[in-house]
Amino acid sequence: MQNEYCTNIFVFCVKILFMKLWLAFFLLLVTSSVGYSQDVITQQQNANSVLQKTSAKLNILTTFSYNIKRELNYASENYHNISEWSCYFNFGLTNTMVGFQYQVNDSTSSHFFNGTEKFEFKKTTKTIQINNNPQKRDFTSLSYLYNSIVTFRNVLPLIISDQNSTKTVKDTTINKNPFEVVTIKIGKRRIQNLGEGFDTMQTKYNFIYKITIDKATNMPIEVLQKNDLNDDFIKTNFTNINLAPNQPTENSWYYPTYMAEYEPSKQKEISKLISVGSVAPDWTLSLYNKNENISLSELRGKVILLDFWFKNCSPCIESVPHLNAINTKFRNKKFEVLGINTWDLKKDIAWFCNKHKVAYNILMNGKDLAESYGIDAFPTMILINKEGKVLYSGGFDQSKIEKLIEKAL
Repeated sequence: MQNEYCTNIFVFCVKILFMKLWLAFFLLLVTSSVGYSQDVITQQQNANSVLQKTSAKLNILTTFSYNIKRELNYASENYHNISEWSCYFNFGLTNTMVGFQYQVNDSTSSHFFNGTEKFEFKKTTKTIQINNNPQKRDFTSLSYLYNSIVTFRNVLPLIISDQNSTKTVKDTTINKNPFEVVTIKIGKRRIQNLGEGFDTMQTKYNFIYKITIDKATNMPIEVLQKNDLNDDFIKTNFTNINLAPNQPTENSWYYPTYMAEYEPSKQKEISKLISVGSVAPDWTLSLYNKNENISLSELRGKVILLDFWFKNCSPCIESVPHLNAINTKFRNKKFEVLGINTWDLKKDIAWFCNKHKVAYNILMNGKDLAESYGIDAFPTMILINKEGKVLYSGGFDQSKIEKLIEKAL
């Protein structure tokens, strides 16, 4: 009886001890969670504070100029490019569709928007291209506006108020001068060129922006766009920033000033995309990996799917596994997929085919053929029946194309 009493006392004490340990563990978890949440909130507040100073600085500027250097390094796609421009912007006008005027120069061309007309001239060909009625879409893909100071002048208020992004900030020094680096993780969204919002992207990775800001001036000097999947990046650097630049002369804003030296460029007539029901013109192209040519005429009696593509085209990359699947599905029938590369070098085509495991024949030097078929977007698919007539022309619609192939076979 005494042993049983002692045993019960022991069990009771163990239970009490266990409950105390569990309570302590629970309180530790709660305290840690609160501390972590508070740290995240503080980081967000600190980052927003830095961005608010930069936003306020940028939005009081009427004019500014700078040099911009943009580096595109897509190691995953074997692509690297550096471009440089000198830029002047005037935000003093409020009646333009984009809110500013600009003059931008690079080594081969000059670009102008005076609030009404958009024009550019090529220094090498001495030609000028004039757009008397520009639309807003004409500005949304300009390379010299990508992740530019103009972009962040517009987008910073949106980033500051955005509840779906995480922001942190840290101090750094460059040439012994103090700077702040704000890191912004915005998920599967990308900042638009003009900074008026975000584009939702269908990517496997999330977008990360790192903005390096001069503590003395609150001006950004670098924007690094990265992702959380690989080492690809786009980096824009701003140098020779002048917040009170000399204004260009009045005449420099108008294209007649340059007409004595430059001739209007002749607009190349764009052919219409080859239509369904028409006979596909014959062609002969060479295989990139074999010393032999293929002609459309010698493929008569087969159903042929032509895929017009180039190396650094995201939709072209995304279509490869689906084209592989189509090629496999119909491979034992009178059918063939042929990829028509437009202008890439042989070594780049080889890299692409190896990287993305292309399982169908690839032909090269297809630029003239693409133009003759009226192709100006990529990828474009042309499906040709056994008699050489076009069954389909347009973007990659796998379901529709497979149904047409089945019917044609």
